[in-house]
Amino acid sequence: MKKRSKIIIAITSLLGVVALVGGVVWFSMSSEKRNMISFMMLNGESYDNYQEYQVVDRNDEALNPTSFEPSVAPTVEGSANCTIVAITEMVKNEKSKMLKKGMVQSTGVDDYTGWHVIADEGADEGSNPFGPSPLSYYTAGIAANLHTQIIRAANVKGAKLDNIKVEVLNKFRWNEMLSPQGAGFLDVTNTNIIIESSEPEEVIQEIKAMAINSWTAGEALRNETVIEPSLVVNGNNWEKYRATPGTTLSEVSSVDGMKLSSITDVPRKPEYLKQTSNKNMSESFSFETFSNLEFEIFAISESAGNSERPYLKKITLSTPSPETWEIYSDEFMGVNDKPVAPTSLEYFTVGTALCLTSQTTLVSMMMGLDFTDYRIENQIDYRQEGVNSTDMVSYTDTVHSFILIESDESQERLEEFYNKSLSLCFAGEGLKGKTEMNTHCYLNGQVIK
Repeated sequence: MKKRSKIIIAITSLLGVVALVGGVVWFSMSSEKRNMISFMMLNGESYDNYQEYQVVDRNDEALNPTSFEPSVAPTVEGSANCTIVAITEMVKNEKSKMLKKGMVQSTGVDDYTGWHVIADEGADEGSNPFGPSPLSYYTAGIAANLHTQIIRAANVKGAKLDNIKVEVLNKFRWNEMLSPQGAGFLDVTNTNIIIESSEPEEVIQEIKAMAINSWTAGEALRNETVIEPSLVVNGNNWEKYRATPGTTLSEVSSVDGMKLSSITDVPRKPEYLKQTSNKNMSESFSFETFSNLEFEIFAISESAGNSERPYLKKITLSTPSPETWEIYSDEFMGVNDKPVAPTSLEYFTVGTALCLTSQTTLVSMMMGLDFTDYRIENQIDYRQEGVNSTDMVSYTDTVHSFILIESDESQERLEEFYNKSLSLCFAGEGLKGKTEMNTHCYLNGQVIK
């Protein structure tokens, strides 16, 4: 009996020492690291009822931002100007604290309500996320937008292209994410234009040059774009848009009988782009690795083969998880025309807003911020001149970005939250700074200048 008591006392003492050491280690960490561990380890709150979403679907009604009055791009002869609004809100789900909905709409089009997409980052091993990541949509928009301009350039030249494929690989990086000076970057965008055609090489070179000059998303990345951010605290901005419990029941989305999203049967890779291995955070997690995380997202844009919708494209895209997704993109084809899927620039715009939403989630968590709700409201002004001519050129003029938060925290703390969220946003930095752009063109399997 005495021996048993001694064993119990010894075990209890050992557990006490372990708890003491663990407590010392825990409280020796910065509050940001402790908050990060809690965020990653604990499940979210569960709810009785969930709104059921498709990954890609039409909005029920036109968007109505509360922080600004959406503008409509001016009509100028020979131009194709476009203004796109995006609104994001978090989706509450105990299985993902990074689940969110992005709503997007091109303005100035009668009876057009635009689209919503569901975005998620990461998933438990052996399961799929609720939707592609924000940067997957962002990269998909870049690839599909260049694909669109290749089609338009070929039409101007009267050239017959048998097949077109565009591959885009974006390389993203955090620099000291956990520090007060932390920042996110889009380091480089690598692009391959892959064409099958019997047209002379000189004609393909001209088409490539025209397409790149009129590649609106590409222009936004390779040049410094004006960003006008604002912080909106409290106010009467929460009646219509607010985080609510929700889920996606399937990765397959269908609108009017057409599939708009799915996960590929097996993961797919680009044909010509060379990838480097993304670091698997679950295998060797460290705060140093996480704080300086480097990763890649690719998108492959191909024709959907619809003769009635020549701009309809199937886009294969990667996510931070192992699976690859297929989503679809379309374009406006006339004054009274409505796309059957989100446009390339709508994906690019909503991807930008969703990326910033991810950063507000992480920053509010790291700071231990006391808040009720937050969301992003964005507007991006696009401009294209010399439409349907050899002089086509495109611009991304201004990004209007509003971070809305409902909180009783001090103005100083909220300003810190606001500035850190903007700094960490990969997509926003890709617009704000000049991104290195490497573009190659292949004709019938051979690289051309």
